[in-house]
Amino acid sequence: LLSSFLLSMAPSSVVAPIFEDRLHRRGMLHRLDVPSSGLLLVAKTYEAYYDLLLQLSSGLVVRDYAALVHGWVEPELAEISARVGSPHGVSRESAGHRPGQVDEKSGKHSLTRVKVLAHAVRQGRGGGGGEQEQRLSLLALRISTGRRHQIRVHTSSVGHPVVCDGKYTDTNTFLSDLDWCPRNFLHRHRLAFQGASGEPLEVVAPLPEDLVQALEGLEAADEVSAAALDPWRAGAGACDWGTYTALPESSA
Repeated sequence: LLSSFLLSMAPSSVVAPIFEDRLHRRGMLHRLDVPSSGLLLVAKTYEAYYDLLLQLSSGLVVRDYAALVHGWVEPELAEISARVGSPHGVSRESAGHRPGQVDEKSGKHSLTRVKVLAHAVRQGRGGGGGEQEQRLSLLALRISTGRRHQIRVHTSSVGHPVVCDGKYTDTNTFLSDLDWCPRNFLHRHRLAFQGASGEPLEVVAPLPEDLVQALEGLEAADEVSAAALDPWRAGAGACDWGTYTALPESSA
């Protein structure tokens, strides 16, 4: 489905044999978790494909995300380094409900950098069905490795699963999240890499409207959080990682 969509988006004037080549993943260098959103890196030529693949393998492709997670994440959390693997005895293709997990023994090295941008609250139905105040955190995330479901596994492993994540939260919490957020609140908003001549290139994608609407129902926990939330609500939150400032530690 994704490859068909990409083909439909390509201008008719573009002749790209790699788009029909399954062995080269139709030019796609990586994918997105379903139903997350954001940018994809796709090569139109074989030369570009191998160039970008080398950059990706060397850690030269920058992948930045925004996520809304449950709970107030401690502002001093700067990274999550935990090995990620599939459940024991289960193949990647048939891993079922929860395809990834932290596995310090046989999992692969995985590193996610974190900046806690905002703390917020929302009045709504709790996981048990009653009305309660939900605490939430808006995070800027940068992955240094690209394991399957890495961000979702990592945030869940430290007690802060992504909002509306049906695989890494319990059923009651997931159903409660669906009342106000239609899907995973995880968005790849920035990609940066080198062009054919070595020039730096970057692409940014604002938060989609459905996730912006989910933010509208939140109340910032403090003034610093309010200042961080407002640009995302206005469609201007997607920026370079270096421009974001984490909450001060006193905000915990």
